This record gives sequence, structure tokens and C-alpha cells, in this order.
Amino acid sequence: MVARFASQKDHETLLQALSRLLYMEWRLLLVGSGELKPRVSSLVGKLGLSGRVSMLPPESDVSHLLMEAQIFVLSTHFEALPISILEAMRAGLPVVASDVGGIHEAVRHEQTGLLTRHGDVEELRHALARMITEPALRITFGSAGRRLWSNQFTAGAMAARTVEVYERALNNMHLPEARANIQGGSPHTGRFD
Repeated sequence: MVARFASQKDHETLLQALSRLLYMEWRLLLVGSGELKPRVSSLVGKLGLSGRVSMLPPESDVSHLLMEAQIFVLSTHFEALPISILEAMRAGLPVVASDVGGIHEAVRHEQTGLLTRHGDVEELRHALARMITEPALRITFGSAGRRLWSNQFTAGAMAARTVEVYERALNNMHLPEARANIQGGSPHTGRFD
């Protein structure tokens, strides 16, 4: 998980879920900084996860870490469209994330990853257990996520889609006043006022 140690991010739900999967083979890397890092570190100890959870600074080589990882997780209270998820998809990782904000734009449930209800420890535990125990599923979701990233979330793809939106909007404009305003003039005089 690459995320600030801040109240927006839900490290607690993730750690609680993983504390119920101690019978499985896994290791968690938390990359980030923030005012809640000591609190998260304390919770790691209280839950008996010290040997399984490493906390790395934000200056870590995230691209390299993603290439070495097998699953990306983002447990969070709210988001727009997190760049960290797009970076994970670019690396071909399956994603497990809270279904908040715009996350579902990138993480397609049962296609590129698994979405869980925000703050639901059991649902997150189940999703992580499934990803940990099903390597073929990780490969399928990761490959689909990489394709989706390549088709929709590269800078070129996003710029092209943005231009399409503007072109459709301009083509659908029927009011002379609107056209004149877009072209920079007054609808009555054709000049700036």
C-alpha cells in the first residue's frame, strides 16, 4: 500500500483484516509518511504483525517495489482517482481497494481487482485471502488492469478522451450566443467587451 499515514487512509482496517490471515503466507509493505505513522506502527505491534509489516519512506523506489509485488491494496475512507492505483495497474498488479470515490473507474470488480465496502474488515479479509490463495486470479486481474491502464489511463489516452469531450460539446452547441462566447466575442458585436 502506497499512501500517506493520514486520517483519509484506512490503515487500521487493512491491518485488522491481515491480523486474521496469520495462517497464510504474506508480507505487507506500507510506503509513505505522515502524522499517523507512529500510531500505525503501534497498531502493527499490538496486532502481532511486526514480523510481517514493513514501513518504508515515501522516497522508496515505488516502481521497483510494485514490480516485485503480487497484490496492490488501498484501504481508504475517500478518494477521487488515486494515482497509486494507476501505477499498480501499469505494473500489472491486481488491486484490492475500498469502493469509494472514483476508484471503481479503474478497479473493475472481478475484472481488474476486487472492491470492498469501505471500513469492512471481514470483506477486506476475504478479498485479500482470495488474492493470496489464487495465483491464476492475480495474473488474470493484473493483466486486465495493465490493458485497461494502457487503453484508458496513459497521458496520451487521457488527452485524446479530453479532446473528444470538448469536440462533442462544441459540436452540440446550437446557441449563437454560446458559439460567440467560445470564440471570444460578444454575441451582438463579435467583439470583446
